[in-house]
Amino acid sequence: MRVASLLALAFATVTSAAPIAVNNVTDNSSGGDLVTVYEHCNRPGVFALTFDDGPFQYSWDLAAYLHSNGIKATFFTNGNNYVENFRNDTTVTSTNGTKTYMEVLKYYHDLGHEIGSHTFEHINLQGLTEAEVEYQMNQESDLIYEATGVRPALMRPPEGVLDDDASRVVKRLGYSSILWDVDTKDYELLGLPYEQGLVQEVVETDTSGITLGHIALQHDVHESSAIELTPWMIEYITSKNYTFVTVSECLGIPAYQ
Repeated sequence: MRVASLLALAFATVTSAAPIAVNNVTDNSSGGDLVTVYEHCNRPGVFALTFDDGPFQYSWDLAAYLHSNGIKATFFTNGNNYVENFRNDTTVTSTNGTKTYMEVLKYYHDLGHEIGSHTFEHINLQGLTEAEVEYQMNQESDLIYEATGVRPALMRPPEGVLDDDASRVVKRLGYSSILWDVDTKDYELLGLPYEQGLVQEVVETDTSGITLGHIALQHDVHESSAIELTPWMIEYITSKNYTFVTVSECLGIPAYQ
């Protein structure tokens, strides 16, 4: 399937990316059989950009743009969401030509960006059987491994939710669950000023040297987020004297298994 077809079908066929609001997050870092859940960094002064649902049309150039600014981000990728034939479908038409899904994953890794799992099919994991959760996680892990030679240790559950059964499976498979404390709501497509206001609502209340660093949620499948919001985020967050880091650096945990 060519890019034009993907673009035409994207919003008709792709699972919704809108997350449920993050509330009352349980931190299981002290132990137990549930996965450890993180929603912010472990120290002040750092900021992690994260992008969900890709790779897609804008992902290659976004990765290159971040790299050109000395920034390493974390991409939580899906498999069978925006693409079906991972080795042959043209997922991206970039400044470097057409690229497949697997080529984009490798490019992320080659540039030093981190890759986490957002499940294979962007399916809410609540209510699934153990085997179904394993399938969603293992299929995406296999794709990432084929493209990069590494398996992710970071995952973000679709819609930001896990029930206890899914949480146990995800932990057993070697993952940490990564949420966010800055939601740009770029998936609502309400425009840059709206998204800027949501970010500023959080960051403007920070106390330098005290407030723990942030994990921001964006979606690289939306053109406005990739080419308008991201440059503004870099300029604004830099002006607040934050250092951009990957999620693993933000939390002090491994990115890969």
